[in-house]
Amino acid sequence: MKLYLFRHGETFANKEILVADGYSSIAQLTDLGKEQALNLGRKLASKQLPIIYSSPFDRARQTAEYVASYNHTPIKILPDLREFSFGKAEGLSEEEAFQKYENEFDAVLTVADTSSYQVRIPEGESKEEALARFLNALEIIKQDCKYDQAGVATHGHIMSLYYYNRYHRVHHFENCELLEVEI
Repeated sequence: MKLYLFRHGETFANKEILVADGYSSIAQLTDLGKEQALNLGRKLASKQLPIIYSSPFDRARQTAEYVASYNHTPIKILPDLREFSFGKAEGLSEEEAFQKYENEFDAVLTVADTSSYQVRIPEGESKEEALARFLNALEIIKQDCKYDQAGVATHGHIMSLYYYNRYHRVHHFENCELLEVEI
């Protein structure tokens, strides 16, 4: 099965260089983020995706809605597609997160450091937990989906973890960047 994984469009949190912030209003799409999502929708329209699975977080769900609008594609929310949990660092600027949780924040951001896969910021999750959750979500999609292709609206850091796990190369995903994979 072919998956078209994509990161959400730009948010106010991205613009302000804030650590991922769940459902908050700062994590809503900016006008540029909406435009990015529409452009991605135009790009994917020819694929005629029969379904899009989405993280429940507003920014991913809204991006999925823009992408889906070109073909009236149904969207199915899958909680395990959510972003990596940065715990108590969420809502802080990256600079503040480094000041408060220097070693932990650096460890969770460095996807290639497999020796730090159990490290977590207080009340957050480890890279190992997040990756297992995301891989499980992809397995659920594989079992649930009746089609040979699907879209997946998700988040940058979890995509980077997945990419490193799959290809053993580091890649930072930009807003609305697309990754095509066979699972």
